[in-house]
Amino acid sequence: MGFKYLFIPASPNDEIKEFEYECNIESLETDTFRTFVEKYFSGVSQNLDRDVLMKQLQERTGVDVKEKTAKGEMAPEVLEKLMTATSVEIFPVLLPTKQTNFEGVSVYCDDKGVAKGLEENVRVSGLVQACGYPGQTFRGDVFVSRVFDDNEEEWRRTDFTMSDCSSEAPWVSTAKMQRANRSSSDMSNMAAKMGVNNPAHINPNMLADSKPEGETAAYNWKQTDDEVEVTFKMEGLQKGDKKVVKVLFSRQRLKVEVKGELLIDSELAKPTNTDENTWTLSDGVLQVTLSKAEEETWPALLKV
Repeated sequence: MGFKYLFIPASPNDEIKEFEYECNIESLETDTFRTFVEKYFSGVSQNLDRDVLMKQLQERTGVDVKEKTAKGEMAPEVLEKLMTATSVEIFPVLLPTKQTNFEGVSVYCDDKGVAKGLEENVRVSGLVQACGYPGQTFRGDVFVSRVFDDNEEEWRRTDFTMSDCSSEAPWVSTAKMQRANRSSSDMSNMAAKMGVNNPAHINPNMLADSKPEGETAAYNWKQTDDEVEVTFKMEGLQKGDKKVVKVLFSRQRLKVEVKGELLIDSELAKPTNTDENTWTLSDGVLQVTLSKAEEETWPALLKV
């Protein structure tokens, strides 16, 4: 009997799936799960934006590979190998410590998600933001797994189930408390221990005083103290097309349909004042304004 893990597709319309790995993994030396995840991402065929990828490589290594190749200091075949190599980006959300009963939770995603132009995974972004990482986003399909690690001799993969995929799950509160007391270097240390050199980066948007916002293929969203703005951009949409736009507000749900195409039909992260919610239409842009029921920061647009 193996362990359970979650597969969360990028599209919010696709079902989250709980799988059971075929065998137990009871040491880092025998960990085949990461290899399994790498094989999955290697099969995700998307065109790479090479300029974006080169910039990412420079940020991660401090080396301008484009300049080195131009000067003949790096062979073209070496550069091509860097461009096409599949790697998994591990984001340690909950670090295994005595306070967490030595349990850790990590997110596994395609490290070339930005260069491939993959859609933001709003469900995973929301879940991780609820753990105390404001502004952290993920692109593409994502795997989520749990480990037990006493930081000495015992290390094994354990179950992460559908019931854990909620901002109300106990481990999320634990992660948020831990996040308030630990530094970003702890994330790098855990990722390095698991054999990954490029854990997800901490950026200014993740600072505690920053309000989470995000972007998907269909819309982008941002918030103030009392409102949330969701902007949909559609080519060919004109101000006079109000008859083909359907926006339905519920206290904690938003449904938007344009010209018969469903753009969103999901439960919101927090309640709204339905009577004060509005939408406006201008050429190419549909903007929905949600009035927050309480003046609080939303960890994400959608409930996870």
